[in-house]
Amino acid sequence: MKWPIIGIVGIIGIVVTTAIVLISVDDTDPGEQADMENQGGNGPVFAENAAGLIRSGDGIRLSAIIPTPAPGSYEYPSGDMVPDGSPAHPAVLPGGPGEPEVFTMWAFVFNYPDMCTDGMCDLDDLPREAKAKGGVYQVDGRVAAGDDLGFAGSVRLGQATSTGSALETPLGAEVHLAIAPHGKMLDGTEGWRQLNGPLGNPTLWWFAEFTP
Repeated sequence: MKWPIIGIVGIIGIVVTTAIVLISVDDTDPGEQADMENQGGNGPVFAENAAGLIRSGDGIRLSAIIPTPAPGSYEYPSGDMVPDGSPAHPAVLPGGPGEPEVFTMWAFVFNYPDMCTDGMCDLDDLPREAKAKGGVYQVDGRVAAGDDLGFAGSVRLGQATSTGSALETPLGAEVHLAIAPHGKMLDGTEGWRQLNGPLGNPTLWWFAEFTP
């Protein structure tokens, strides 16, 4: 399966700490589910129906639960694989015994998917002047613990993005979720940067897609 956002990391701006927001949703609504694809879409599905999306008139709620990737079992980015203008990420090293790893989850939201260029929502649809009005959000950051790795977060209507346009059409947007690896958890400021910034490129991300 082809990942639709190849090259996107070159334009994502410096990310600030993700805000916790409340969105009105029906808690009985199971929402939409999607498979989590393997890194870059290579090989078999990594986890079936592992990603979730619940839409409402004022925002979207996002979640994912996947098997924790075993340290050393997958491809790692390097610390310099960050957007232009962003500080270098700390060194990325595989975790060892008693050294849990860090992962972040991102949402790529395309407000008007029918206006995506080339018939596919991707890099061309993220600049603010793009007709599809795509935008990027950091949704969550986690330190792996246990056999399963869970993420959850929300994006509200009009919430500021890391780059691109804010969410305008929660009920009709195309949404792509990506999980990025950051290596073993580091102490202090370096650990904060791991949990609150972009790293790598789509060939190194697990991802899921939701179409309206």
